Amino acid sequence: METEQDNTWNLTHLFALAKLYAQRNDTEIKQAIYDRFLKNPIEGSDWVGAYEILELDGLNGLFYVAEKFGKYIEQNPDDSQDDWIIKRFQEENKKIKVSEELKKKAETNKFIHIYLENIKRTKASQENQRTKPKKYKDIIDEILNSKPFISFRRKSNLTDKEINQVAKQLIDETDKSCIEKLLDIFDFYKFPHDSQIILDFAKQKRTSKNRIVENAIDALKHLTSKEIRNFAMDKIQTVKNPIDYLEILVSNYKSGDFQLLSEIAKKTKSEHKIERLAGIYTNIFKANNTKDCKEPLEILYNKLNCAIHRKGIVKILMANKVISDKIRQEIKFDCDLETRKLVQ
Repeated sequence: METEQDNTWNLTHLFALAKLYAQRNDTEIKQAIYDRFLKNPIEGSDWVGAYEILELDGLNGLFYVAEKFGKYIEQNPDDSQDDWIIKRFQEENKKIKVSEELKKKAETNKFIHIYLENIKRTKASQENQRTKPKKYKDIIDEILNSKPFISFRRKSNLTDKEINQVAKQLIDETDKSCIEKLLDIFDFYKFPHDSQIILDFAKQKRTSKNRIVENAIDALKHLTSKEIRNFAMDKIQTVKNPIDYLEILVSNYKSGDFQLLSEIAKKTKSEHKIERLAGIYTNIFKANNTKDCKEPLEILYNKLNCAIHRKGIVKILMANKVISDKIRQEIKFDCDLETRKLVQ
């Protein structure tokens, strides 16, 4: 842990593992957690280790984290911090008046004072930069004129009426940049008209000028037809990067497909692609309960470093009653608490 400098997730795993030993009264490793926190932090990941300290020592742990940030800010005055660590601690410790305790401590601790003042400045800067939300005529106006595309939160909360409006506009639309934006909505929702319309977009020639093909492929995961399955299977078995088409099987999986999924999992070596496969395979087998999930999911489980995806795989193996004794024993010692609880 002392030398891990390049990979955020490796470091988070090391902190999580060290915390387990610290909770068993290993004072030396507990001190190592405190010493490593914010020491030569990975860019964009200065938060790593904070949560473990809060779990170990509660409010006193928060005081330590705040003081350490204050010292870092004194040496790096251009650094900016938000209050997510404080908010998270408050959510999990509702009986403690966290802000009041920090302000009280800041009266005698200059570094905690520096930390809190930095958070104030960050918030003020964000408020100054925040523009007033633009008013749109309707959902079509919002999608076509949002920069960047319509926000994730908004996109995932459309009404049935709005979804149908978008679908109708997509059918009539001729401008390629507008088609790209409209298709993006159906990554979240099932296209309510003839699925062939989306399939025809997916069959177009890819171009660097827009993401029509990519967005159409994403939309196919909600749609089912013989033609869509044939398209997916042809691409999965012939293109250089079959991962791009695998999620279509969420709604088009058939018995025996696990063999193809297993072969792809075996051949995949890139850590990034393994994580992508884990997310896709989890979605496929959530939608298709089958004991055939065992082989491809076990292959990925044995290659994964990501605790989140590992937990998802374990849940599906358990739900289908195909989890091996080996994995059942291993997860007792998983770095993720929720995964360890699954054994029970």
